Amino acid sequence: MKRHISKFKITIIAALLITFCLSACGKQQVQTDIDSLEDTDNPQATSDSSVEVTSTASTDLEVLDTTLTITCIKGGAADAFVLISDNHVVVIDTGLDKKADKLVEFLNEQGVTKVDELIITHFDKDHVGGADHILNNFEVGTVYTTYHSKESDDITAYLEALENCGLEETTVSENLTFAADGISFTIYPPQSPVYYDSTSNNSSLVIKVSLGENSMLFAGDAEYERLSELLKTEGLGSTILKVPHHGRYNANTEAFIKYVNPQYAIITSSNGEPEDQEVLDILAANGTKTYLTKDGDVTITMTADGVEISQQK
Repeated sequence: MKRHISKFKITIIAALLITFCLSACGKQQVQTDIDSLEDTDNPQATSDSSVEVTSTASTDLEVLDTTLTITCIKGGAADAFVLISDNHVVVIDTGLDKKADKLVEFLNEQGVTKVDELIITHFDKDHVGGADHILNNFEVGTVYTTYHSKESDDITAYLEALENCGLEETTVSENLTFAADGISFTIYPPQSPVYYDSTSNNSSLVIKVSLGENSMLFAGDAEYERLSELLKTEGLGSTILKVPHHGRYNANTEAFIKYVNPQYAIITSSNGEPEDQEVLDILAANGTKTYLTKDGDVTITMTADGVEISQQK
């Protein structure tokens, strides 16, 4: 006996088929997006002044699952920061040459074999001194630097190590953004090739690292002229501020701290080269809790919705 199908049943079947097809297409598109992310070995970097941000469901999930650990190494009045997430390692500045063994030892203790990005904010010895040790002991992906405004033995050792590794530095001249593990890294370069005073310090790269609602701004050794540029730069508000120039005061310090408006501050200072009391007073008046690396390594644990800070004294 032939089976007769009513027009109503045909309509229902057609609707179900359309719904199934749309669902399958959606799943295929999501899988394509995920596959394209998994096929990317290196984070995508842009060096344009305008930054395009693409939001996807997978990226949102990645941000929610990400934990970023930032370690501020005690090493005198010198900068050395290690940023580690699930699949990525960034080193911002490398401290003094005589303290480089501690930085290398710390990376080894964390099981690091590759530094994905090495960022040298500027070429004073207390920022570039350990760079050759990083290059000689670890695989390094990309090296970002500011322009060279001086010469020194530390810089020569760094350049020789760079050549021995077959690497070339990338001098950042425009705002540059890259992302990894759902974390955004934006590098702000100096806007002048020379400054009236302290060209080396004022040529500092400034880096903002953002994860969800939280962020940290690394301000290098920026002094008055560089801070004047930064006060005209949008988007620098941050949860944590690495206070510029080891907590030394200048006429733009108060305006800059208010502009960034951090909840926490890190100052890389030493007993022999202490931070200025005026800077501590400004931070306190702003309601900012301050940590000094001269008191021990500072560890920041950052997620999309929270920050925890501890200090090993």
